[in-house]
Amino acid sequence: MRVLQLIDSLHPGGAERVAVSYANALSQQQAVDSFLCTTRAEGDLKDQLKEEVGYLYLRKTSAYDMVALMKLIRFCKRNQIGVIHAHTTSYFTATLVKVFMPRMKLVWHDHYGKSEQLNQRPKGFLKWCSRYFDQILAVNEQLTTWAEQELRCPKVSYLKNAVPIFEPELINAVELPGKSGFRILLLANLRKQKDHINAIMAVKKIREDFPEVSLHMLGMHWDDDYFRSVMMHMDQAEEREYIHYHGSQQNVNGYIKACDLGLLSSNSEGLPMALLEYAAMELPVVCTTVGQCKQVIQDDGYTAKAEDYAALAEKLSEALGDPLKAKMKAQRLRERVAAEYSIQTIIPKLLTVYGRLD
Repeated sequence: MRVLQLIDSLHPGGAERVAVSYANALSQQQAVDSFLCTTRAEGDLKDQLKEEVGYLYLRKTSAYDMVALMKLIRFCKRNQIGVIHAHTTSYFTATLVKVFMPRMKLVWHDHYGKSEQLNQRPKGFLKWCSRYFDQILAVNEQLTTWAEQELRCPKVSYLKNAVPIFEPELINAVELPGKSGFRILLLANLRKQKDHINAIMAVKKIREDFPEVSLHMLGMHWDDDYFRSVMMHMDQAEEREYIHYHGSQQNVNGYIKACDLGLLSSNSEGLPMALLEYAAMELPVVCTTVGQCKQVIQDDGYTAKAEDYAALAEKLSEALGDPLKAKMKAQRLRERVAAEYSIQTIIPKLLTVYGRLD
C-alpha cells in the first residue's frame, strides 16, 4: 500500500500535526510506503518528518496552479500512490488529481474547527468536490453528521485524532518565567476561535487569589487584527509581567513539561490536538466545552462554558487550589488518552479504512 498525506502547509497546527504523525507512523508499518506532500508552504513541522517518508513540496501559488498540479500527478504516478489522504483545504488539489487519475482512492479528512457554527460553513464547492471522495473522515461527531447530511460521499466515519505518547519524565522542561506551580500554558495559534482574550481575562481575575500565576501562550500569528487585539490586552497595566507570548515553537513538550496547567479557551473547536498533547504529557487540563472536548475530558479535567471568563477563572482557581486532585485527574486522563487516542491505537483503524477503499 502506498499512501500520500496531502496538506497545505507544515506550519504548526492541529491538522498539520496529524498529517505528519500519520506519515511518520505509516512509514514504520510493514507493507506500507508513506509519503507526504505540502502544497503551499513548508514550516517547522518539516523537521519532524522521518527519513523514511517520501516528501514533496509543490510551491503552489494559486488554486488552479497547473504546473504544481502536474508535478503532483507525476509524483503520484512515479511512486505508484494508491491512496491520497487529503487534510482540510487540500481537498481541492486532491480532487483535481483524482480527475486525472480516476483509479486513485481519495480520503478527505475534515478537521474543521468551528463545529459550533456549522450552519454558517460554506459548502457549495466542497459539496461538488465530495462526489470524488471515496471516504470522509471527521475529527468529531458533529462534523460526521454534517458530512452525512450535506456532502455527496457515501462513506463517512468519525476517526479520533491521534497523539504520540511520551514518557513525561524523559522530557526536559524549557526555562520559563513565573513561579513553579502557577504556570498556565495556552497552546493555540492566534486565531479568533481560540479566544485568547477570554484566557487573558480569566487569568487576570484569578490573580486576585493567586498573585503568582503566569500565562504562557504558544502558537503562530499572522500579524492581523486579532493578533493586534491580543497584544493590546497584554499591554494593559501590569499584564506584561505575568502574560508571555512565546510565538511558534517546535519543542512543544518542553513547554508543556515546564507548566502546571494546560488551558484551552476556544469558542469553537473540532478536536484540538493541544488537548491530547496536554493529556499525553499528564498536564492537568482546563478547557471550554466546545467541539469534542467534553467527550475527551469527561470527569478527568475541568470544563467551563465558552466565552465566559468568570466561569473559566473559577475552574482555573479550582485546579490551582488543589494541585493533588488536579494531578490525579491528569493521570486518569493520560491513561484514557493513551488507550483511545494514541497513534498506536489509531493507525490500525486508519489502515482498516484504507483497506476498505477497494
